[in-house]
Amino acid sequence: MKPALPNIASVTEEQIYNEFIRLGMEQLIAQDLSKRYYHNELTYRDLENLEKQFGIKFDNLVSKIDSVEKNLDTKIDSVKSELNTKIDGLETKIDSVKNELNTKIDFVEKNLNTKIDGLKNEFNAKIDGLNTKIDTVEKNLRKDMSNLAQNLKQNLDEKLKIHEKFLLEKLNISNRLIIIITIIIAPIAISSIANIITSIINGFSK
Repeated sequence: MKPALPNIASVTEEQIYNEFIRLGMEQLIAQDLSKRYYHNELTYRDLENLEKQFGIKFDNLVSKIDSVEKNLDTKIDSVKSELNTKIDGLETKIDSVKNELNTKIDFVEKNLNTKIDGLKNEFNAKIDGLNTKIDTVEKNLRKDMSNLAQNLKQNLDEKLKIHEKFLLEKLNISNRLIIIITIIIAPIAISSIANIITSIINGFSK
């Protein structure tokens, strides 16, 4: 048997026991080893077994850590893949909504352009119709003005003819009166003048 390790006076049995428990040792084994260690009854074989036991536990711990890390990486990759899938799906939906929105915008724009063109054509048609009506009114107005001028001229000519006829009739009446007066008054005047001349001559003869 190998010689026992020297006792360490500053370390209590309870402290050793608690340290073994903290390192994951079973309670009964920790109690036995802590008592034997405290009383300096541990051998090198016990230490080798202790080292081997804790080495296995450490390897198991490392293995568990690796397993946890691997599982964590797997979960991270899964979450990442799922997230990428959701992002791709979201991008697909965004593209779909974008395309649908562009389609609706194009449809609205096309309908709006069609309505604008329709209103433009209707407006042009109304303007053309209005221009036609204006031309017709202007043409009729010119015709009416021409007819009015012609009627005024005709009425004026008729009135002038009537007035001329009236003046001619008056002139004829005046001429007739003058002739009548001349026929009636001239002999009387000549007779009176003759009497006057005769009286004057007789007056000179005396």
